[in-house]
Amino acid sequence: MTKGDPQAMEVIYQRYYPLLLDYGLKCTADRELVKDCIHDLFVNLYRNRHIGMEGITVRAYLLKALRHNIIHKLTEVEKGHSSLDEYTFEIPADENLFEQMFPKNDHDLVLARSLLKAIAQLPPQQQTALYLRYVKNLSHKEVAHVMNIKVQSSMNLLNRSLQKLRSLLEQTYVMYLILILGIRY
Repeated sequence: MTKGDPQAMEVIYQRYYPLLLDYGLKCTADRELVKDCIHDLFVNLYRNRHIGMEGITVRAYLLKALRHNIIHKLTEVEKGHSSLDEYTFEIPADENLFEQMFPKNDHDLVLARSLLKAIAQLPPQQQTALYLRYVKNLSHKEVAHVMNIKVQSSMNLLNRSLQKLRSLLEQTYVMYLILILGIRY
């Protein structure tokens, strides 16, 4: 990847650290554990200068390696968990961000909150796929690599996730209209 070049390693670290930290904090709320896992990832990269990355991007490789490190650390801490899918994947609702994005538009604010509530109802694997694809803009191939699934499975997972979100949002919107209009059923 970097063939042992310390400057290249530093550039990669500077470029991808925020992405790795953000992704790691979606997997576990333990910030120090995530930082340790990122540190271990880069130490291993530096020590192992012959990493095969044919057909994958640097960010997909780093995200998958971080996922592996987090799983490893969490299984050391809590024996019995063998998969990151057993842990809650969280996309936190930042009310200040919502208010900045929709300062005078209550309708959009309600929709944004509804979207986050709907996402929270999805299984962790679907949440992870949506986050990687639509928040972090990874390709289907990169999402598949990070999640250790086939590309077609990644596409199917995202499709099912979007269908479920549509269904949940339609239900929420109907309930919202019922409340606003005072309809009884």
